[in-house]
Amino acid sequence: PRPALPTLNGLSGGYRCGHRRPRASSAGPAAAARLRRRRSLAGAMAAGASYSFSSQPKPVSATRKKFRDPGEGDMTMFRELKETSIMWDKRVVRGNTRSMYTRNAMKDALEDASMTASPPARTRRRKVKEPNIFAMPLPEEERIPVDLSAHLIAKEQVIEVECVEAQTDEFLPEPPPEQYRPQKTGVDVYTQVEDGELFDFDMEVEPILDVIVNKTLEQSVMEVEEEFEMESMHNFKTEWYRRQQAMMKDWQEQVQAERTRWEEKEVIVKQKREEKRREAQVKLKMQAMALAKQQLARAVPNAVNRLQEVAFPDAKAIAINRIFLPQLFAQVQQQVQTVASTRQIVDEMTAGTVRSSAAARERAIAEQRERHREMQRRRHEEKQIRQGKIRILVDTGSGDGKVAVGPVQLSSADDIATVQSRVFEWLKENEPQLAAAWQHGVLLCIGGEPVEATMQLFEARAGQISMVARPPPPPTPEEAEEGEDEEGEEG
Repeated sequence: PRPALPTLNGLSGGYRCGHRRPRASSAGPAAAARLRRRRSLAGAMAAGASYSFSSQPKPVSATRKKFRDPGEGDMTMFRELKETSIMWDKRVVRGNTRSMYTRNAMKDALEDASMTASPPARTRRRKVKEPNIFAMPLPEEERIPVDLSAHLIAKEQVIEVECVEAQTDEFLPEPPPEQYRPQKTGVDVYTQVEDGELFDFDMEVEPILDVIVNKTLEQSVMEVEEEFEMESMHNFKTEWYRRQQAMMKDWQEQVQAERTRWEEKEVIVKQKREEKRREAQVKLKMQAMALAKQQLARAVPNAVNRLQEVAFPDAKAIAINRIFLPQLFAQVQQQVQTVASTRQIVDEMTAGTVRSSAAARERAIAEQRERHREMQRRRHEEKQIRQGKIRILVDTGSGDGKVAVGPVQLSSADDIATVQSRVFEWLKENEPQLAAAWQHGVLLCIGGEPVEATMQLFEARAGQISMVARPPPPPTPEEAEEGEDEEGEEG
């Protein structure tokens, strides 16, 4: 494994980085052998024995190289170049070493180095101790919550601020210099104060004694109360442990009684099971004896009958079994085949009749549905006619079938000429080819007869309204004369 890099000496001081020389044990078998020879030689010299070279001198081999080529041999003993340079060490920080980001990076590098240097030790998981169901804790002391926020949180004092304008006064005049005081001459005079004139000890010490005596008495009362409380707690604890021991003893007695009852129950159950097993064995033996009696009772007659059939055969029975029965079975089989083929023919005929009747019934139902749809269509068309909406089917004569014209809205106040012109306008908009073929207009008919009044259309039934092309109007006298002149010119 690679040797671990040294840790940093500090943030403010300089950094020292280096590496340890790799051990010879990681250089391969040859290096390990050399190390063993050196150790044996050192041990011999330490023992005090004189050492001399035992082999003859040999010249240096000319084939041995004075240096190694890169990539030759086992290179795992040497570290990479970038790992031996301080410029590649992540723990050496460049720039500001006081920032939070730089400290976190150095901490991560130290953790990575420690993790690679020594593998984490396996921690043995402790067995979880099961809690005892009889471990009853002492009653908790009643705690009175005390609010300490006033002593822990600084109070926010609102500073009142007020803007006031002020004008500085003029400079006051300088104080006059002190007057000259000549050096004191003469004798000092003093006054003697006797004891008791300024301070009375008995009177001044009385409040202090009151405080000391009161504090002493208060502390004594508090200690007496604490001793009484400790004694009460000790008595309660002793009584509680006594009750727990009594409860434990009672519980053990109950458990022992329950165990005794369970053992008695198991003994009774075992006895009953043994009785049931014996009863079952007796029943099996009785059944086996009864079955053996039945089998043995029929064994002798059955054996005699079988021996009689084998040793003394009956000629009539042989004739019946070998001649009569095969012929009878053949005739029965032929008759059954005939009946089956007859039934198959009858079934085929019946199925064909049923299929033909079903097809006829389906056709009749389809025709009935078509007639019903036609009647519904006629009723709807008549209803539309009564409401003034007519639909006309016109045969164009081109072989494409009939063309539906409409619906066209009518009114009883309109005359028949207005209705016909409205139908012709509809043809111009929706069927221009038919309108171009009927240039002179249309003529509405009911049952082949021209319609004279609009009310006849409202009273018509479905399919009675038809339409034909209006015949061209007769020519006027001027048009007739022009036609004769054109015929004379052509002659």
